[in-house]
Amino acid sequence: MFDAAVMGAGPAGTAAAFVLLEKGLKVLLLDKYEFPRKKACAGGITPKGYHLFPYDISPVIKRECRTIRITPPGSTPFHIQDQNILCHMTRREELDLFSLERVMGKGAHFKVIKRIHSICEKNHFVEIDAGSDLFKASYLIGADGANSIVRRFAAKGRFWQKQTAIEADVRLDRPENHPMEFDFSRLKNGYFWIFPKDDHVNIGIYSYGSRAGLQTRQLIEYAGKKLSSHRLESVRGYPICTGGVHYRPESSRILLCGDAAGFAEPLLGEGIYFAVKSGREAAFAILEAAETGPPSARRMYMKKLKEIQTDLRLYRAGAGFLYRFPRVSLKLLSFPYIHDPFARGYAQGKPLNRILTGNMFGKNNP
Repeated sequence: MFDAAVMGAGPAGTAAAFVLLEKGLKVLLLDKYEFPRKKACAGGITPKGYHLFPYDISPVIKRECRTIRITPPGSTPFHIQDQNILCHMTRREELDLFSLERVMGKGAHFKVIKRIHSICEKNHFVEIDAGSDLFKASYLIGADGANSIVRRFAAKGRFWQKQTAIEADVRLDRPENHPMEFDFSRLKNGYFWIFPKDDHVNIGIYSYGSRAGLQTRQLIEYAGKKLSSHRLESVRGYPICTGGVHYRPESSRILLCGDAAGFAEPLLGEGIYFAVKSGREAAFAILEAAETGPPSARRMYMKKLKEIQTDLRLYRAGAGFLYRFPRVSLKLLSFPYIHDPFARGYAQGKPLNRILTGNMFGKNNP
């Protein structure tokens, strides 16, 4: 019998497990795969996400970007800059292995399970039937991504939406010659990206609310034009789960976080910050409910999600405006008096609601 089981050993799951382990709880961490494993993710971590990790992840950071190039449709590219870091670049397979090792070093029990037959909430525990294994835990945190198995058993209604992305790596002699870029000039309701790493750049396409399928040939053509190379490696398509503004825990003992709860923002599809944030908050809710019982865990988690869901509502509004009026939106963003406060706020690691409400016009208070 475990105090808590965590399904999914990505950023959300390992953040939750680490917090619980630090307080002496017995934690079972489950995942479908052995680590290291390939994981579809562009690997960009915002400063607010970087500083949320409960351990130092600098050993797996491959590049630090202080300049972002924005290419609007039918207009001249512009740059957003700050003296502080705007984005940290990593490789997800390295980040996830590093995080798993930190958590196992704290005493987590890690188990690879290929299939879940059922998840049942009992009066005093949650039972996870994995075929040859049967696990019991006082609480279960579902951190198993956009195609969450835990969500399938624990959520009665559909509150999430899936956006789509496709990515690949391109090896270059001088990846540092290519700035971090968001290119809105080639896709309706989405953008192409370039993320420079240590020995390659990661390129990809994000599509918001579009039913049109993304295709590898689009990436090949883009790589040829932007990078003078058609040699793509590790091409992967994947869903990004949004819609977490509508998530309400339905169970007293099962809490969802990260992509399983739809906690990726729809504007650019960024999810690592919200994964780590929600994983930690789920763990804190369980810890705070120790004296009052499982119903309190659900109530406390809902309270803790307010800031996350406020931010997600702002991103949803921003996505609606940007992809409906891309030329106007990006024209406004090109003005320094608009984008400088955003750059400063992001570099300081602030959530969007704090940037908008407290520090937009030259106020540098933390």
